[in-house]
Amino acid sequence: MTGRTEILEQVKSDLGPAERDYHFHALSDADAVFRFNVRALPSEIDPEAPMGISTLLAAWNAATYVAQIEDERLAKAMAHDQYLQATREVLLRHKGLWFNDELFVISRRPTLG
Repeated sequence: MTGRTEILEQVKSDLGPAERDYHFHALSDADAVFRFNVRALPSEIDPEAPMGISTLLAAWNAATYVAQIEDERLAKAMAHDQYLQATREVLLRHKGLWFNDELFVISRRPTLG
C-alpha cells in the first residue's frame, strides 16, 4: 500500500520543474481518509439465510480489485470454491464489506496573463 503523501511526493518528483505549475493540497486525515461501503440488502448478509452467489462474487471481485491481487494468485485461489466460503465468512463476521481509502488533490495553479 502506498499512502497519499508518498504518491504526492512521487508526482512532484516526476513533474520536475513543472511541479511549480501545480498546487499539492495538504489534507488532514480527517478530510482525506474515508470509508467506502459496498451496499448489500440485510437479507443478503443474514447468517440464517443462504447467501446469493451474486453477492459473494461482487464482494470477492471488489476485494481483489481494491487489493490489486495478481491474476496468477487469483486463478490459483479460484481453482476451488473455498474462496466463496471464505468470502461468505468475512461478510457475515463484519456484517458487510467496506474499504478505507485516502483522497488527495492536485490542482493547476492559475496562470497570469
